[in-house]
Amino acid sequence: MHRVLLAGGPALVRDAYAHVVVASPAFVLQGQTATLTEALTALTPTTCDLLLIEARELARVPWAAAQVSLRLAAARTRTAVLGTIPPAGLPLLTEAGVTGVFGPCLEPDAFFTALDAVCRGAMVIAPAPSRTPPAPAAHGSLSPLTQREREVLALVATQPDNTAIALALGVSPLTVKSHINRVMRKLAVSSRAQLVILAYESRLIVPGARTTSGAAPSDHGAHPADVRPDHPCPVPDNCGQGEVLTCGAYG
Repeated sequence: MHRVLLAGGPALVRDAYAHVVVASPAFVLQGQTATLTEALTALTPTTCDLLLIEARELARVPWAAAQVSLRLAAARTRTAVLGTIPPAGLPLLTEAGVTGVFGPCLEPDAFFTALDAVCRGAMVIAPAPSRTPPAPAAHGSLSPLTQREREVLALVATQPDNTAIALALGVSPLTVKSHINRVMRKLAVSSRAQLVILAYESRLIVPGARTTSGAAPSDHGAHPADVRPDHPCPVPDNCGQGEVLTCGAYG
């Protein structure tokens, strides 16, 4: 069974998620904490397989502080966010180490499937972004890339590792590594997380389709010092109030 810890959000919302988690024989609820900070004090790889954070907890503190907490949590266990996140916020969460983002419109079976996948090491955004076919001419910042390189970039943002990308392309992991190095050089970036962000910002990856793929930057466990305080919090201040907390953010 996968051990789950819930953190943050209104107590009633947390209790509702707790009842959903315990309804499945595949999961055991390790407990609840009112804040992410409280969760970090008791979080170890031997006591928890997945930390589920209610999205409003991330809007409660400055994003730089939330980003540090997410990275600390990701270094200890799998970390997922519950709630609607605007498409532009997804790369910021994955860069901070989040390996799952679950919208409020999921049916229980889909929710359990997503939980299980994250616990097993996958990156899941549910409802998930889809990979668009590589266009003959890339959008703006991707113009230096060839069609094959744009396809590789899309796969970097939607596959867990080079082995999975190699399987998707029918090539060797070494060839994939060479492609990625060329893409990083052409785009003047130094990490896979930056590639994921570019894939979203350029609209090569378009949130909206209800698929089962996700993104998994390999350096999600980077040091907390690698925060990006210049970015706003990916969770709106009014998350959960009115139309923000709807399926519409995912299409």
